[in-house]
Amino acid sequence: MAVVQVAAAAIHYQIEGPAAAPALLLLHALGADLSMWEPQMEAWRSRYRVIRFEVRGHGGSSPAGVSELTMGVLAGDALAVLDAVQIPRAHWCGISMGGMTAMWAAARQPERVSRLILCNTSAHLPPASLWRSRLDTVRREGMAALVPAIIERWFTPQFIAQAPEQVEHVRAMLLKVDPASYAAACAAIRDMDQRPDLSRIRAPTLVVCGDADPATPLPHSQALCAAIPGAELHLLHASHLSSVEAPQEFAAAIGAFLGVAS
Repeated sequence: MAVVQVAAAAIHYQIEGPAAAPALLLLHALGADLSMWEPQMEAWRSRYRVIRFEVRGHGGSSPAGVSELTMGVLAGDALAVLDAVQIPRAHWCGISMGGMTAMWAAARQPERVSRLILCNTSAHLPPASLWRSRLDTVRREGMAALVPAIIERWFTPQFIAQAPEQVEHVRAMLLKVDPASYAAACAAIRDMDQRPDLSRIRAPTLVVCGDADPATPLPHSQALCAAIPGAELHLLHASHLSSVEAPQEFAAAIGAFLGVAS
């Protein structure tokens, strides 16, 4: 298992695809792991040098090591993974918290970001009280207390009924997350307001939104497009975890944006 050590944390990552291909860094959602990208990997691993990694306390990465994380720490972990595989510059594609991490890097480390893909995400996600409640609940009761509501936010009722095996995979993935690390990542979202930084982003940007996403609904994506110079919007028929609910359409939109049909 490939890991890079960042302070007290061991960050698990995988790298696949031709060494000479354009580099594509994938950043998963809060509560997920690198398996959430499997629906796209068959198409992408042959066309890109794909780097996937897992946030502290998720998948094969060690626990957070701190009680609260910040977007700066999460982006620093992503940059450390790129450094470990000796890739100075990549396309960054993040969903939900992964998108928040990617926009932080694009605004502050523009030389590391070729193209930016922000999926089902937001620059600011109040109220802070919601995140305080969520991190308090997971610290007290564990991930099982949150999972039913997460599943309802991540998928439409139709997908839950029609794809029970995929939904169960995601449910099991969520239950494996270290509760203290999940709480630490919640703190990063609670304290985040990247709205003043968006105009600094110079990478060509695609914003992907699910038309049935209750977590980061369309106005959040429209606000990103209004603030990031030249950003494009692509709407999918999906809820919050659009890469799983609409996998082919998701891959095709990103492939077209990157200049290679998926």
